[in-house]
Amino acid sequence: MNLKTIQHHRYEKGLPQEGNFILGQKKGSNIFVYQAFNDSIADYAIKNQKFGGRDYSFERMTWIKPNFLWMMYRSDWAEKDNNQSRILAIEMTFEGFEELLANGVLTSYDKSYGDESTWRENLSNSNVRIQWDPDHNFKGEKLKRRAVQIGIKNEALQKFNNEFIKSIQDITSFVKEQKTKIDSGDEWFYVMNESIIEVNSALKKKFSIPEVFRTPFVEGIISEFNNTKTITQANFEKLLIDSDEPERDEFVGYVKNYKNSELSRYLLKTAIAYRRDDELGAFDCMCEDLLMFSYFASKNKDAIDLHLILEAKMVDFDTWCGFDGEMIFYPLGLQPTKEYIAANKDFLVENIEGFAPQTADYFIESFSEEYVYKEIHSRAFWYF
Repeated sequence: MNLKTIQHHRYEKGLPQEGNFILGQKKGSNIFVYQAFNDSIADYAIKNQKFGGRDYSFERMTWIKPNFLWMMYRSDWAEKDNNQSRILAIEMTFEGFEELLANGVLTSYDKSYGDESTWRENLSNSNVRIQWDPDHNFKGEKLKRRAVQIGIKNEALQKFNNEFIKSIQDITSFVKEQKTKIDSGDEWFYVMNESIIEVNSALKKKFSIPEVFRTPFVEGIISEFNNTKTITQANFEKLLIDSDEPERDEFVGYVKNYKNSELSRYLLKTAIAYRRDDELGAFDCMCEDLLMFSYFASKNKDAIDLHLILEAKMVDFDTWCGFDGEMIFYPLGLQPTKEYIAANKDFLVENIEGFAPQTADYFIESFSEEYVYKEIHSRAFWYF
């Protein structure tokens, strides 16, 4: 399973608590959606990496959901009935995801559609339906926040199957493992790590999705940086865990849900400087801070950010020990990172303080796909 997970008790931190929001997990230019099927359909999909077979109908409407816990509510954690006993995570193009939203007709009448009879006709003729329902927690309890699901059939389903799908994986064993923990009262179970999925302004308007989810403090930080390419020492220190300021939690919410290349790199460079010089500010820069800013920078998916994150890990002995090593692989991915480090070993040794040939060997040889993607369950997210 190559999806990022997070301990459930940290899942809601930084997420909106009400309103229409699309929550999910992206991977590059793709997004994951979920469906539940019986064994026959699931086996065919896994084997062929597309849907089909004698039990699958392209004329029947099927629903995809980008929100993992909403899928768990609908399938009762793969225990509802035999037709929903297998949970599939489907990686599809984000371009296709937005296309479905753009073509979709709301299943509930909205005045923006004008005449109600026209809406009913459009709904009847559409191959794509959009439905907003109350989101649910892991217990199945309703939340104020609303979640989206997309119904597709006929030509839209054919296009989804033949053009939009990039991979299909069976995550049933993960689901059942977490359900066993829940049933036994174990609080340390995992869910998919999700954030706000930003869609274009036209779709936000169409589905009454708030334009932004940011507090006045975070808006001020962004505005300040956009205008000056820096932020004041006082504002930077509010982002550090030792400050014990409520603004830090507000900024963690922004980091979890959004990407900002310039700001993230500036903050990580500043955090590294704080860590190196204890007298630079009023607060120490802790490993938790370096991890938060490193994760923010990792979203840029660039080798520049790999260099910065390596530098953050190697600031001193304590960061080498306490800075989770899997963070190194977040910008480029596991195998591309190993290949990059191998190809640029001499450059890294020359340009990153403390980086030695054996350091390169450590990252190349000591991290496996099993460890990074399965065993640790994205442990570095604990600082959220």
